[in-house]
Amino acid sequence: MLSREEYLKQFDELQKLTVEATNTLTKWISPGLTEKEIADKYYSLLSDFGFSEHWYPILIYSGETTSKPITRRVHLPSDKVKVGENDIIFVDSTPMKGTVWSNWCDTVVIGDNEFYESLIEGVRDIVKETAVFAKTKAKSVGDLYSFAINLIDKNNLEMLDPYKDVGHSIFQVPEHQTVDKTPMEDRLLLNEVFKDRKLEGIVSIEPQLGRIDPLDGKMYGAKLQEVVVF
Repeated sequence: MLSREEYLKQFDELQKLTVEATNTLTKWISPGLTEKEIADKYYSLLSDFGFSEHWYPILIYSGETTSKPITRRVHLPSDKVKVGENDIIFVDSTPMKGTVWSNWCDTVVIGDNEFYESLIEGVRDIVKETAVFAKTKAKSVGDLYSFAINLIDKNNLEMLDPYKDVGHSIFQVPEHQTVDKTPMEDRLLLNEVFKDRKLEGIVSIEPQLGRIDPLDGKMYGAKLQEVVVF
């Protein structure tokens, strides 16, 4: 395993590549593509940067599926779900090299939809404000979690994650150790269960939040991310 200094340096390098691949992907997405085609493109872009393994499978959620909990157990990229002319889509990846896995997600609007744009901006503001609070005032997971929950309630958004967390830790794992092989006790979720834990290492703030569109009465979700190093 790498020293803290070596780990943070490698994580920073891999994270920049992951963000770059994600930005390229979201600009490429267009109506008519299936979630599976988008996931395949994402894998290809990350492969071009030298990633051949993933801590967690790539996730692509579009339209109504954005309201489902983000987990491979609920939904994997579908070859039957296509991007619409006006749609909301989020992408999430955790590519890894050696003992280091990076993590990035983003939500974008295809076409022109004021409700989707407003939803994304609301989530983005919450994530940014929570990240600032984490860097300047929060001492524990409970501090950060309470702050984020208060913002979520004020903005009339709903938590969609099954564990009711607003993020998680990012940490080293033995080579080739995917999420299925990683003990839950090695992980830290930003939720009520871990409220007494100290904030340390690398923490990803990335709540999945939703709101009902008054035009069709359906729930849609968005997920954006900020990474904080303690």
